[in-house]
Amino acid sequence: MPETDQEIEINLSEYAEIVMRRRWIVLILAGTVFTAAACYAFLSTPVFRASTLLNIEHVGRDNGPVTQVPSEEQDQEYFETQYKLITSESALDRLYESMKLEQTKDFQRGIRYLRDKVSVVPLPHTRLCNVNVESTDPALAMRLSSALAQYFVEQNLNNKLFMSKDVLDALQMRMNGSEAQKVNESLPSVVNNRLVQDIKAQIFNAEAQLAEMRTKMTDSHPAVISLRSRLQSMHKVLDTEVGNIVQSLKTELSGQLSANNVRIVDLPRMPEKPVRPRKVLALVFGLLGGFALGVFAALMVEALDQTVRTHDDVEHKLGLSFLGLIPFSRHKKGAKIYAPFLSHDISLTSEAFRNLRTMLGFARASDKDPFVLITSSVQEEGKSFVATNLAVVLAQLGDKVLLVDGDLRRPRQHRNLLASNELGLTEFLCGNVADPAALVQKTEIPNLSIVTCGSRPPNPAELLHGEHLEPFLAWAKKHYGRIIVDCPPVFPVSDVLLWGRHVKSAVFVARGGRTRVPLMKTACARLRMGELKILGGVINAARLSTMTYADGRYYEQYYRDYSDPEPAKHKRT
Repeated sequence: MPETDQEIEINLSEYAEIVMRRRWIVLILAGTVFTAAACYAFLSTPVFRASTLLNIEHVGRDNGPVTQVPSEEQDQEYFETQYKLITSESALDRLYESMKLEQTKDFQRGIRYLRDKVSVVPLPHTRLCNVNVESTDPALAMRLSSALAQYFVEQNLNNKLFMSKDVLDALQMRMNGSEAQKVNESLPSVVNNRLVQDIKAQIFNAEAQLAEMRTKMTDSHPAVISLRSRLQSMHKVLDTEVGNIVQSLKTELSGQLSANNVRIVDLPRMPEKPVRPRKVLALVFGLLGGFALGVFAALMVEALDQTVRTHDDVEHKLGLSFLGLIPFSRHKKGAKIYAPFLSHDISLTSEAFRNLRTMLGFARASDKDPFVLITSSVQEEGKSFVATNLAVVLAQLGDKVLLVDGDLRRPRQHRNLLASNELGLTEFLCGNVADPAALVQKTEIPNLSIVTCGSRPPNPAELLHGEHLEPFLAWAKKHYGRIIVDCPPVFPVSDVLLWGRHVKSAVFVARGGRTRVPLMKTACARLRMGELKILGGVINAARLSTMTYADGRYYEQYYRDYSDPEPAKHKRT
């Protein structure tokens, strides 16, 4: 597959992991939408719909039957006009007044509410349509639908009677011969008749020929007399044909006085079930719609999330190797933060740090460099917590480990390991203590020693920039196999870069879901600018609910299998 196709290929497993990681967003939104749908379904007032079925036949422009099949456009235009007439303002005004709808609950606020509840729905491929009226009162909806349809039928018949009667009265007017003939010949049915048109053409040609002959001959000439006789015969034929057409039109119009092209096919029935709300449909769509909205919101939150939560975030967003993920844990006040490592019970935290120890061993470029610098972007990301416990698990391998509290501004290691802070690194950097060994304190963890910060100096940067730091690190490298340096964060001070002049390997700690990626990228760029090699990233205080699906299932299963000592005992036997 081409590389471009691989880039746009949808990875459904990644989307599934996102949904599982953000499952609370999905569940909350799905529950909210479903609850709203349930409230609508069970608490809203039922609305009933009554329908009257009408049949509307097409008629010609002269209100007579159609003699030619109209075009599709003409047919659609005619029926749309009829549908508009059914719901016209005059029809609704008459219905509103005659039914006294101002006294009803649904329409007491005005006729505009009636207009919203009336609709005409044509049935496809037929000349039928439904006149629909909706109301919370089923009996009222039935009466309104019937009344509106009957009013349209009556109005249509009245219009036809009015037009046909006017034409018929005009045809039956008492006029003299010439006036009646002019009226008859002006009728559209006469003007458009082909035979009448041919006779008139022959008369016109004969009259032209007679006028030409009179210029050459006298009226007594036999040819002139013959042509006159032909003209009289043609006029008689024309009068007869016009009379026949007029008589036929009279008969046709007389029959239309009792005809109507609109009729009611089915009167409305009392509606038994409401059209709104449809409870089952509302609940189904509420559940599906809520779930879809929740998934969409989860994907949007994930797309907008500028923090690190998973190993993919460390690798893709920060461009660092992933070293480990430390689960979130609460510590009781006064309890030792390394207490899980002293217990024989297996915990998530202890196993996470042992995994970090293993990954750090793979990431180190050389065993000849015993130093590892622990830092982060800003304060409160747990770098001191990671440094302490990493030193503990390294010491449990049997190596001599020295933990140095290099944060001269906010020292924490003397509290973490319950050590004295009277003498420490500050005293050596100031020249008050000549032998670094005098600063080393043993801990209750075998093979683990600590050099605390000591007195908090007013000028940490000057001390770290002085000439005493390098001899201290050279001494530590000579006497210890592993040295963990708990450094200040990259921001807002530059102390970590001063440490980076001597310690070239760093572990970058990021608190899960806390610090934004742009700030962490800037911090990593600053470390690289100081020629530090970032061995990888560690996610601290990661919650199981925000891990990837695979990580979360692994830790949950691991905790169930090994947290209870009894099952573990049975497995060993």
